[in-house]
Amino acid sequence: MPLHLSITLTSLALTGSVFEHGTDWHLLAAGIWFLVLTALATMYAVSFLRTEVYTLWEKCLYLPTYLLGRLLWRVCFVNEPPAEITSGALLVANHRSSVDPFFVQLAAGRRVHWMVAKEYCNHALFGPLLRLLQVIPTNRSGMDTAATKAAIRITQDKRLVGMFPEGRINTSTDVLLPIRGGAALVSLRAGVPIIPLWIEGSPYRSPAVWSPIIMPARVRITFGQPIHPTLTTPDTEVPPKTTTPDLPASSSSTAPSSTAEAQADSDRIILSWGQQVASLAGLDCFPVRLARVRARRSTNSNPS
Repeated sequence: MPLHLSITLTSLALTGSVFEHGTDWHLLAAGIWFLVLTALATMYAVSFLRTEVYTLWEKCLYLPTYLLGRLLWRVCFVNEPPAEITSGALLVANHRSSVDPFFVQLAAGRRVHWMVAKEYCNHALFGPLLRLLQVIPTNRSGMDTAATKAAIRITQDKRLVGMFPEGRINTSTDVLLPIRGGAALVSLRAGVPIIPLWIEGSPYRSPAVWSPIIMPARVRITFGQPIHPTLTTPDTEVPPKTTTPDLPASSSSTAPSSTAEAQADSDRIILSWGQQVASLAGLDCFPVRLARVRARRSTNSNPS
């Protein structure tokens, strides 16, 4: 029985809309649904606690997430995860809700390290919890070398790092916002694959960031094909059906530097990720775009 339907029926019972034979029936109905929900929660909790991929402390941290994912958000997986998820990799997903990291954590089945803005890591309330979750503090203003090095070190240690290339929650009607190439840069430097994930049905009610915590949903997660880092060769082309902001005509006549080549490689990889996610969403012709800050860096690295 879906959680939101159980809650609805219980509410109706308590208000007298379903049963008309006295409060005893009301209490009985509410009690039955409560027992059903308790039994389901207990079953999922026992199943989770018996897993061996988490330490005891991690089980305590992730158990609430697991129960919410199974009972409130009803997360299901469309396909099996690729084999690369058992080793060092980047889990890179679209971003529609503040609770999307919970869904990626469920998809991974083991600890995922997230890049989180430093202001949250220093917050009096959230900071201690985020440190327990071993997040990677990062600057919002631009490329954070320390955060990038930390992500490289973690993935090379055969662990997982989660990233959202859109950089913020997508509240538009587009399948993706313009994307940034940070995940591709980490992939190239660490020599680990990107595993695309398409998250569909994430709960969100603007502008309350915490509203999804109490919102029922039916979330579907689809794994894409891993994207392994490869360097540009003379025959390599940026995948079609993507658009990038126009660069000055003079930049094409400038010999590419090593920095420009590395940037071209990361752009190609992240655009490939965007194409694959759009395809998983059923929108093969969606024009994946790079973020403007990325375009400005491309311009600055190729002066006229």
